[in-house]
Amino acid sequence: MLSADRVLKYKMGPVAVEFAQPVAAGCSVFRGSITAVCQDGTLVQAGAAAPPSPMVGILGIAQHQQINTAGAPGTDAFYGGGTVRCRKGTWALPFDVAPTWADFDKPVYAVDDETVSLTQTPEGGTARLLVGTLCGLDADGTPYVEI
Repeated sequence: MLSADRVLKYKMGPVAVEFAQPVAAGCSVFRGSITAVCQDGTLVQAGAAAPPSPMVGILGIAQHQQINTAGAPGTDAFYGGGTVRCRKGTWALPFDVAPTWADFDKPVYAVDDETVSLTQTPEGGTARLLVGTLCGLDADGTPYVEI
């Protein structure tokens, strides 16, 4: 799981779609994290162990951090129950096992808030949330996922 912000490579498309929702109480979302929306409309990091309400899907990639935990160290706008803009689009995301062109157009699932997989249900695990589709690889092998 992420414990700080990160910057991801992004492929621009015709329109960047963003949605903003509040971060669930007791949770933190970091810039660059894969963000899940819960049934109650709050956000958590994908792969959160105990979300306050069931996760229903991936909203996108968080565009800034929001720390909504007791005893958060700051008082500015990035602390407390504020909203986080989550952007859909095409992102370079790290995979648990490197995909190849043979995996083109296959569904991609969230392992946690930073890593994705082509495997929906790991052995002995629970089903992962659908993130999107493997839409291509750069010449250097960097995989891109369309969310």
